[in-house]
Amino acid sequence: MKTQSPAPLVVGHRGAPAHAPENTLAGFRRALEDGAQLLECDVHLSADGHVVVMHDETIDRTAAADSPLRTGAIGGLTRAELDTVLLEGGERVPSLAELLEMTTVPVFIEVKVADAGEAVAALLAQLPEDSPARASTVISFHAEALEAIRRGSPDTPVSYLVGQVTEEAVRTAVGLGAAGIGPAIDGLCLRAARAVHEAGLRLNPWTVNRPEQLAVALVCDSDSITTDDPAWVLRELGAGR
Repeated sequence: MKTQSPAPLVVGHRGAPAHAPENTLAGFRRALEDGAQLLECDVHLSADGHVVVMHDETIDRTAAADSPLRTGAIGGLTRAELDTVLLEGGERVPSLAELLEMTTVPVFIEVKVADAGEAVAALLAQLPEDSPARASTVISFHAEALEAIRRGSPDTPVSYLVGQVTEEAVRTAVGLGAAGIGPAIDGLCLRAARAVHEAGLRLNPWTVNRPEQLAVALVCDSDSITTDDPAWVLRELGAGR
């Protein structure tokens, strides 16, 4: 008789943006309060080399209307300049160091620019032995960023992000020594899921926000489910038991 697969881990995508501003400390706290077993964040490098938590390359979309600074590329702004930016709800632009210090669960850290790989590796290598963030995974669409993590922090697991699972994507993930591969949920199918698991990789689809997407993630035996609303996914998982 086939044994039942364990429930997938629920990942708060940029925190819990269904309920709190994305990629803010308030959003990450809300995800933890809602039961997320992992957090997911996006990181860029500031002009002076600080690892900054934000999804976009610029502050334009997420800066609040009353922010003293409302436009500009993260890579062209210093950390001091970013400290003047106000986000929704009066939140500030966090650093990755702040998130790693406050989290009580591991983090999926998405490196948005390849150059940030080495800086992220350095931060992870400096974490105390008892930090929950030491079990974090670095994720990226950029293979070179994941290679930098493997060099600078060889014990840190990495997961390769893709739009769709292909034979080439699986080969790249295996060649990187990745622990997993993260495809877009809308391109995921059973055959692709089997290929991932047969290669010894964990399946980490993104971003699951609708019932039909959750159904696909579950039938594909996903190892984690990244969502904007961790509380909703946990309720659905509980109802299905």
